[in-house]
Amino acid sequence: MGFLSWLRDLFKGPEQYGTPSVTLTGQPVRSKGERVIADYLTRHNIAYQYEAEAMTNDWFIFKSRISRPDFYLPQYKLYIEYWGLVDLSDRGARDNYVRTMRWKMAQYHQNNIQFISIYPSNLSSLDYYFRKKFREAKGFDLPS
Repeated sequence: MGFLSWLRDLFKGPEQYGTPSVTLTGQPVRSKGERVIADYLTRHNIAYQYEAEAMTNDWFIFKSRISRPDFYLPQYKLYIEYWGLVDLSDRGARDNYVRTMRWKMAQYHQNNIQFISIYPSNLSSLDYYFRKKFREAKGFDLPS
């Protein structure tokens, strides 16, 4: 796989993300997994912004790269990334996705951007995993 192929995968269009869905509040999201997370946040009165920009210090073609994590919790200054395609059956597509995922994680770490990762396997026990990862990222429990 060449650099241009990797770059193309990094900036895929919305059709590459899964089945579009709509949240309890009527907001369109890119996948059913994102809907589950958005609805969880809504039910727990956690304010969020969908696909808010996260700036990095990584310069590329004379401008700063902007990542769009799936969710941003402004009250906690915390991003949520839902890695919904890590279980793709197509090995090549999965490997490309995981490579992009690792690059994004490295950018967040290098730029001190706090985030938590949610995976498809976390969705069935989202309350448990979200609270656990929130505590790990922020150092305190999510208020009830």
